[in-house]
Amino acid sequence: MARRPRRERRHGDEGGGIPGDYEGPHVLSELLARAGSPQDADEVAERFRQAQATGEERSDVIPTLFTDEPRFSDASDARRLYGNLFALWDRVAQGVSIKEDLPAVESAPARRELPPLPPRGSARGSQLAPPLIESVWKHLDALPERDRRRWRDRMESAQSQLCAWLDALALPDESLPATHDLVFETWAMFDVAFGDRVVAVEFKDLRELQSEPPALEAAQPALAAYVSEALDLVVEEDPTFGAAPRALVERVVATVAGALASSLLSEEDA
Repeated sequence: MARRPRRERRHGDEGGGIPGDYEGPHVLSELLARAGSPQDADEVAERFRQAQATGEERSDVIPTLFTDEPRFSDASDARRLYGNLFALWDRVAQGVSIKEDLPAVESAPARRELPPLPPRGSARGSQLAPPLIESVWKHLDALPERDRRRWRDRMESAQSQLCAWLDALALPDESLPATHDLVFETWAMFDVAFGDRVVAVEFKDLRELQSEPPALEAAQPALAAYVSEALDLVVEEDPTFGAAPRALVERVVATVAGALASSLLSEEDA
């Protein structure tokens, strides 16, 4: 597989793949309250203005919005709150009112051309090939955020028990963004490669597999190389992402890849 180039940052990329999506002051205030923050959207916006004026980093400011560890009912609540906060930070930086129905950052003058995907379901066997992995991640990376979200919605519909298992893991904050990003990309690669041969995996199968998943380097060597380079980039951007959270992400991805590969129908039955 070719060396994976550093991605162009989009809204929220600094959060390990969490998309920035501002839903307005009322929604953000509710999300903050549910997570245990004593501040509402207006107070947070003012805190962001002061922080940006003094050159503080977003990653240092957001934890100060909470007196204790934030509370979330599941991982999707966490992604939604941080996505709103990331987008609000961008709005404040651009001088846009938190009440104005305007994008946080002006759109690029020209939409990026989408790298093509191979025909869905055209792969043979059960291993992901390096060119397939390359084309899928580049295609996903070039998608507008709205279209990328549609892919995520399709994953949640097609693999509801996988998503439930992932949420049930109660991953630590330092592992959460990279895990969700790589699991989503792994599913997308399987979906494009094998199409309707991919069957919905069962919660119990994932639970049984998670203690000792098949080694990714042996089962899916091209995917293992991709995951390794993706996590190398996480380490470059966040030196606190150490060996333990990295090993956890690798184990979860290996479990998902193993379960998806085991779910594949034979080429004759598809």
